[in-house]
Amino acid sequence: MTAVSPVRSATVAGPPRVPIRWALLAGAVALGVQGVVLLTTDRPVRDVLLPGHLALVVALGLVFCLGAVTVAGFAAGAAAAGLVVLQPDTLLPLLVGAALLALGCGLAPGWTRVEAWQAAQSHPLSADAEAPVVPVADRSRGQQLRDRWRSDRVFAAFLVLAFHPVLAACSLWFIDWTQRR
Repeated sequence: MTAVSPVRSATVAGPPRVPIRWALLAGAVALGVQGVVLLTTDRPVRDVLLPGHLALVVALGLVFCLGAVTVAGFAAGAAAAGLVVLQPDTLLPLLVGAALLALGCGLAPGWTRVEAWQAAQSHPLSADAEAPVVPVADRSRGQQLRDRWRSDRVFAAFLVLAFHPVLAACSLWFIDWTQRR
């Protein structure tokens, strides 16, 4: 049986603070500018909106991965779904990008802090559970890396990033299938 240590406020850092409002504001301004360009020029909708959606996917995906902001992951997925609707053959590259971002989430220190903070809010950490969170000087770098890596976090991050584009692609496939019947 493992000993349960009391959780001290100094032991577990608070969740990382990432001002997502700036990423969302920049995305809204970019899409607004694209809307004005679309209305004032005779360019096709796809040509105008594609770069903005791509910029949103990259910016929000990085906020999700590095800042551990789950809402940004869902917003990145929604922007990726917009890319799939605008250009259906982008699904495979988007899924590869989602997998790479998810792999980054497996090592991102922001996710470690969020998980430690959530665990501290729910119940006291055992000594074994607290060990990966508290830095110890005598651990090797490889051991610290193994302590931080979480396969379930990678899988969950991939699901968050890939759900919307896959749903959009399936919707497009279904619409195409019903029109051909």
